[in-house]
Amino acid sequence: MKKILVIGATNIDIIGISNQEMIHQDSNPGRVEIKFGGVGKNISENLYRLAEPVELLTFIGGGAFGESVEHHLQKLNITYDHSLVDPTKECGKYLAIHNLDGGMVDGINDFSLIESIQLDFFEGLHEYINRFDTLVFDTNLSEAVLVALIQKYQDKMIIVDGVSQTKVKRIQTVLPMIDLLKVNQNELSSLLNKPITDIILGVKELIEQGLKHVVVTSGSEPITYNIEKRIYQTLIFEPKNVISSVGAGDALLSGIIYGLHLGKSIHEAINYGKKAASFTMEVAEACNPKLSRLTIEE
Repeated sequence: MKKILVIGATNIDIIGISNQEMIHQDSNPGRVEIKFGGVGKNISENLYRLAEPVELLTFIGGGAFGESVEHHLQKLNITYDHSLVDPTKECGKYLAIHNLDGGMVDGINDFSLIESIQLDFFEGLHEYINRFDTLVFDTNLSEAVLVALIQKYQDKMIIVDGVSQTKVKRIQTVLPMIDLLKVNQNELSSLLNKPITDIILGVKELIEQGLKHVVVTSGSEPITYNIEKRIYQTLIFEPKNVISSVGAGDALLSGIIYGLHLGKSIHEAINYGKKAASFTMEVAEACNPKLSRLTIEE
Protein backbone atom coordinates (compact mmCIF):
# COMPACT_ATOMS: atom_id res chain seq x y z
CA MET A 1 0.00 0.00 0.00
CA LYS A 2 1.27 3.49 -0.87
CA LYS A 3 2.45 5.46 2.15
CA ILE A 4 1.68 9.15 2.67
CA LEU A 5 3.78 11.75 4.51
CA VAL A 6 2.12 15.07 5.32
CA ILE A 7 4.60 17.90 5.92
CA GLY A 8 3.01 20.98 7.41
CA ALA A 9 1.58 22.94 10.31
CA THR A 10 0.04 21.87 13.58
CA ASN A 11 -1.36 24.66 15.69
CA ILE A 12 -3.98 25.87 18.12
CA ASP A 13 -7.11 27.34 16.54
CA ILE A 14 -8.81 30.13 18.48
CA ILE A 15 -12.20 30.65 16.84
CA GLY A 16 -14.69 33.38 17.68
CA ILE A 17 -18.23 32.73 16.39
CA SER A 18 -20.76 35.56 16.42
CA ASN A 19 -24.34 34.99 17.62
CA GLN A 20 -25.64 37.54 15.12
CA GLU A 21 -24.62 39.37 11.96
CA MET A 22 -21.21 40.86 12.65
CA ILE A 23 -21.04 44.54 13.56
CA HIS A 24 -17.54 45.53 12.50
CA GLN A 25 -15.29 47.48 14.83
CA ASP A 26 -17.50 46.50 17.75
CA SER A 27 -17.66 43.82 20.46
CA ASN A 28 -19.98 41.12 19.17
CA PRO A 29 -21.68 38.60 21.48
CA GLY A 30 -20.83 35.01 20.66
CA ARG A 31 -18.60 32.18 21.79
CA VAL A 32 -14.85 31.57 21.64
CA GLU A 33 -13.55 28.05 21.14
CA ILE A 34 -10.03 26.63 21.28
CA LYS A 35 -9.43 23.71 18.94
CA PHE A 36 -6.55 21.75 17.44
CA GLY A 37 -5.80 22.76 13.86
CA GLY A 38 -3.16 23.34 11.22
CA VAL A 39 -3.60 22.34 7.58
CA GLY A 40 -0.99 19.58 7.76
CA LYS A 41 -2.42 18.21 10.99
CA ASN A 42 -5.98 18.33 9.67
CA ILE A 43 -5.12 16.46 6.48
CA SER A 44 -3.15 13.78 8.33
CA GLU A 45 -5.94 13.35 10.89
CA ASN A 46 -8.57 12.97 8.18
CA LEU A 47 -6.43 10.46 6.27
CA TYR A 48 -5.77 8.52 9.46
CA ARG A 49 -9.52 8.31 10.13
CA LEU A 50 -9.92 7.06 6.55
CA ALA A 51 -7.48 4.23 7.40
CA GLU A 52 -4.76 5.51 5.08
CA PRO A 53 -1.09 4.73 5.92
CA VAL A 54 -0.16 8.31 6.84
CA GLU A 55 2.44 9.96 9.02
CA LEU A 56 2.88 13.62 9.98
CA LEU A 57 6.06 15.68 9.91
CA THR A 58 5.24 18.83 11.82
CA PHE A 59 6.62 21.51 14.12
CA ILE A 60 5.46 21.97 17.72
CA GLY A 61 6.42 24.64 20.24
CA GLY A 62 6.43 24.58 24.01
CA GLY A 63 4.21 25.64 26.87
CA ALA A 64 0.70 24.45 27.63
CA PHE A 65 -0.34 24.77 23.98
CA GLY A 66 2.54 22.60 22.78
CA GLU A 67 1.87 19.95 25.43
CA SER A 68 -1.83 19.83 24.54
CA VAL A 69 -1.04 19.49 20.82
CA GLU A 70 1.26 16.52 21.51
CA HIS A 71 -1.35 14.93 23.76
CA HIS A 72 -3.94 15.34 20.99
CA LEU A 73 -1.71 13.68 18.38
CA GLN A 74 -0.86 10.85 20.76
CA LYS A 75 -4.52 10.31 21.59
CA LEU A 76 -5.28 10.04 17.87
CA ASN A 77 -2.37 7.59 17.40
CA ILE A 78 -1.00 9.72 14.55
CA THR A 79 2.69 8.98 14.03
CA TYR A 80 4.76 12.17 14.24
CA ASP A 81 8.01 10.71 15.57
CA HIS A 82 10.31 12.65 13.24
CA SER A 83 8.70 16.03 13.89
CA LEU A 84 10.47 18.97 15.49
CA VAL A 85 9.38 19.65 19.07
CA ASP A 86 11.06 22.78 20.46
CA PRO A 87 9.94 23.82 23.97
CA THR A 88 11.82 27.12 23.62
CA LYS A 89 9.63 28.31 20.73
CA GLU A 90 6.03 29.50 20.54
CA CYS A 91 3.46 26.98 19.37
CA GLY A 92 1.69 27.91 16.12
CA LYS A 93 -1.59 29.76 16.63
CA TYR A 94 -4.47 30.67 14.33
CA LEU A 95 -7.08 33.26 15.27
CA ALA A 96 -10.31 33.53 13.25
CA ILE A 97 -13.64 35.34 13.49
CA HIS A 98 -16.68 33.58 12.04
CA ASN A 99 -20.13 34.90 11.28
CA LEU A 100 -23.23 33.19 12.63
CA ASP A 101 -23.49 31.15 9.40
CA GLY A 102 -20.06 29.58 10.06
CA GLY A 103 -18.26 31.55 7.34
CA MET A 104 -14.90 33.17 8.12
CA VAL A 105 -14.83 36.96 8.39
CA ASP A 106 -11.14 37.46 9.18
CA GLY A 107 -8.15 35.45 10.34
CA ILE A 108 -4.61 35.92 11.63
CA ASN A 109 -1.94 33.23 11.83
CA ASP A 110 1.20 33.18 13.95
CA PHE A 111 3.35 30.48 12.38
CA SER A 112 6.78 31.89 13.18
CA LEU A 113 8.04 28.45 14.27
CA ILE A 114 7.36 26.56 11.05
CA GLU A 115 8.47 29.51 8.91
CA SER A 116 11.81 29.57 10.75
CA ILE A 117 12.66 25.96 9.83
CA GLN A 118 15.73 25.75 7.59
CA LEU A 119 16.53 23.21 4.90
CA ASP A 120 19.27 21.56 6.97
CA PHE A 121 16.57 20.14 9.28
CA PHE A 122 15.25 18.07 6.37
CA GLU A 123 18.68 16.94 5.16
CA GLY A 124 18.93 14.64 8.15
CA LEU A 125 15.52 13.19 7.33
CA HIS A 126 16.16 12.24 3.70
CA GLU A 127 16.17 8.49 4.34
CA TYR A 128 12.93 8.77 6.30
CA ILE A 129 11.12 10.96 3.73
CA ASN A 130 12.28 8.67 0.94
CA ARG A 131 10.20 5.80 2.38
CA PHE A 132 6.97 7.47 1.29
CA ASP A 133 5.23 7.37 -2.08
CA THR A 134 3.16 10.54 -1.67
CA LEU A 135 4.25 13.83 -0.09
CA VAL A 136 1.57 16.32 0.93
CA PHE A 137 2.73 19.87 1.68
CA ASP A 138 0.94 22.88 3.03
CA THR A 139 2.52 26.22 2.15
CA ASN A 140 3.29 27.26 5.74
CA LEU A 141 6.96 26.35 5.25
CA SER A 142 9.21 29.11 3.93
CA GLU A 143 9.46 29.52 0.15
CA ALA A 144 13.10 28.40 0.08
CA VAL A 145 12.34 25.18 1.95
CA LEU A 146 9.15 24.39 0.01
CA VAL A 147 10.80 24.88 -3.36
CA ALA A 148 13.87 22.83 -2.41
CA LEU A 149 11.81 19.89 -1.10
CA ILE A 150 9.47 19.83 -4.10
CA GLN A 151 12.46 19.89 -6.44
CA LYS A 152 14.28 17.17 -4.51
CA TYR A 153 11.45 14.63 -4.34
CA GLN A 154 10.25 14.63 -7.93
CA ASP A 155 10.08 10.83 -7.90
CA LYS A 156 7.15 11.10 -5.43
CA MET A 157 3.58 12.18 -6.00
CA ILE A 158 3.61 15.82 -4.84
CA ILE A 159 0.34 17.26 -3.51
CA VAL A 160 0.05 20.83 -2.20
CA ASP A 161 -2.60 22.80 -0.30
CA GLY A 162 -2.37 26.53 -1.12
CA VAL A 163 -3.39 27.59 2.46
CA SER A 164 -3.74 31.36 1.87
CA GLN A 165 -3.44 34.16 -0.69
CA THR A 166 -0.07 35.18 0.74
CA LYS A 167 1.49 31.75 1.16
CA VAL A 168 0.38 30.16 -2.12
CA LYS A 169 2.79 32.49 -3.94
CA ARG A 170 5.65 30.45 -2.46
CA ILE A 171 5.13 27.69 -5.04
CA GLN A 172 4.91 29.87 -8.17
CA THR A 173 8.32 28.74 -9.48
CA VAL A 174 7.65 24.99 -9.11
CA LEU A 175 4.12 24.61 -10.47
CA PRO A 176 5.16 22.11 -13.20
CA MET A 177 6.64 19.87 -10.47
CA ILE A 178 3.35 19.58 -8.55
CA ASP A 179 0.99 16.68 -9.32
CA LEU A 180 -2.07 18.15 -7.59
CA LEU A 181 -2.75 21.61 -6.13
CA LYS A 182 -5.84 22.59 -4.13
CA VAL A 183 -6.67 26.31 -3.87
CA ASN A 184 -9.70 28.53 -3.44
CA GLN A 185 -10.66 31.31 -5.87
CA ASN A 186 -8.80 34.02 -3.94
CA GLU A 187 -5.65 31.90 -3.80
CA LEU A 188 -5.98 31.26 -7.54
CA SER A 189 -6.05 35.02 -8.14
CA SER A 190 -2.99 35.49 -5.95
CA LEU A 191 -1.12 32.70 -7.72
CA LEU A 192 -1.81 34.31 -11.11
CA ASN A 193 -1.13 37.84 -9.81
CA LYS A 194 -4.50 39.21 -10.95
CA PRO A 195 -8.19 39.05 -9.99
CA ILE A 196 -9.79 35.89 -11.38
CA THR A 197 -13.55 36.11 -11.92
CA ASP A 198 -13.69 33.30 -14.48
CA ILE A 199 -12.23 30.28 -12.68
CA ILE A 200 -12.19 28.15 -15.83
CA LEU A 201 -9.90 30.65 -17.57
CA GLY A 202 -7.70 30.77 -14.47
CA VAL A 203 -7.38 26.99 -14.45
CA LYS A 204 -6.45 27.08 -18.15
CA GLU A 205 -3.63 29.51 -17.34
CA LEU A 206 -2.25 27.20 -14.64
CA ILE A 207 -2.38 24.24 -17.02
CA GLU A 208 -0.46 26.27 -19.59
CA GLN A 209 2.18 26.96 -16.92
CA GLY A 210 2.67 23.20 -16.53
CA LEU A 211 0.59 22.36 -13.47
CA LYS A 212 -0.72 18.78 -13.83
CA HIS A 213 -3.92 18.91 -11.77
CA VAL A 214 -5.63 21.73 -9.89
CA VAL A 215 -8.79 21.79 -7.78
CA VAL A 216 -10.37 25.20 -7.15
CA THR A 217 -13.09 25.86 -4.59
CA SER A 218 -15.30 28.94 -4.40
CA GLY A 219 -17.46 28.76 -1.29
CA SER A 220 -20.86 27.32 -2.14
CA GLU A 221 -20.19 27.64 -5.88
CA PRO A 222 -19.14 24.62 -7.99
CA ILE A 223 -15.68 23.08 -7.63
CA THR A 224 -13.52 23.44 -10.74
CA TYR A 225 -10.85 20.90 -11.70
CA ASN A 226 -9.03 19.51 -14.70
CA ILE A 227 -8.05 16.21 -16.25
CA GLU A 228 -5.21 17.04 -18.62
CA LYS A 229 -6.56 19.98 -20.68
CA ARG A 230 -10.24 19.23 -20.07
CA ILE A 231 -11.86 21.36 -17.36
CA TYR A 232 -14.85 20.25 -15.31
CA GLN A 233 -17.14 21.74 -12.68
CA THR A 234 -19.15 19.89 -10.05
CA LEU A 235 -21.62 21.08 -7.45
CA ILE A 236 -20.63 20.87 -3.79
CA PHE A 237 -22.46 18.56 -1.40
CA GLU A 238 -24.65 20.69 0.84
CA PRO A 239 -24.16 19.86 4.54
CA LYS A 240 -27.27 18.88 6.48
CA ASN A 241 -26.53 21.54 9.09
CA VAL A 242 -23.64 24.01 8.68
CA ILE A 243 -21.83 24.62 11.95
CA SER A 244 -18.43 25.87 10.74
CA SER A 245 -16.35 26.09 7.58
CA VAL A 246 -13.11 25.49 9.52
CA GLY A 247 -11.21 22.57 8.00
CA ALA A 248 -13.60 22.06 5.07
CA GLY A 249 -10.91 22.67 2.45
CA ASP A 250 -8.50 20.37 4.26
CA ALA A 251 -11.17 17.67 4.34
CA LEU A 252 -11.83 18.14 0.62
CA LEU A 253 -8.18 17.52 -0.20
CA SER A 254 -8.05 14.57 2.22
CA GLY A 255 -10.98 12.90 0.50
CA ILE A 256 -9.40 13.47 -2.91
CA ILE A 257 -6.14 11.87 -1.76
CA TYR A 258 -8.10 8.96 -0.31
CA GLY A 259 -9.88 8.42 -3.63
CA LEU A 260 -6.70 8.61 -5.67
CA HIS A 261 -5.00 6.08 -3.40
CA LEU A 262 -7.90 3.72 -4.00
CA GLY A 263 -7.11 3.97 -7.70
CA LYS A 264 -10.24 5.99 -8.46
CA SER A 265 -10.55 8.53 -11.27
CA ILE A 266 -10.24 12.25 -10.57
CA HIS A 267 -14.02 12.53 -10.91
CA GLU A 268 -14.58 9.87 -8.25
CA ALA A 269 -11.85 11.26 -6.00
CA ILE A 270 -13.45 14.72 -6.12
CA ASN A 271 -16.72 13.15 -4.97
CA TYR A 272 -14.97 11.62 -1.96
CA GLY A 273 -13.53 15.06 -1.23
CA LYS A 274 -16.96 16.69 -1.45
CA LYS A 275 -18.37 14.16 1.01
CA ALA A 276 -15.53 14.72 3.49
CA ALA A 277 -15.84 18.52 3.25
CA SER A 278 -19.62 18.43 3.76
CA PHE A 279 -19.23 16.08 6.70
CA THR A 280 -16.63 18.38 8.33
CA MET A 281 -18.86 21.46 8.07
CA GLU A 282 -21.38 19.76 10.34
CA VAL A 283 -19.08 20.02 13.40
CA ALA A 284 -17.28 22.86 15.19
CA GLU A 285 -13.91 21.08 15.02
CA ALA A 286 -11.50 21.28 12.08
CA CYS A 287 -11.94 17.51 11.63
CA ASN A 288 -15.08 15.46 12.09
CA PRO A 289 -14.24 12.64 14.55
CA LYS A 290 -16.89 10.46 12.90
CA LEU A 291 -15.18 10.52 9.50
CA SER A 292 -14.30 6.98 8.44
CA ARG A 293 -14.20 4.73 5.41
CA LEU A 294 -17.71 3.64 6.27
CA THR A 295 -19.16 7.17 6.46
CA ILE A 296 -17.41 8.42 3.31
CA GLU A 297 -18.56 5.41 1.31
CA GLU A 298 -22.23 5.86 2.27
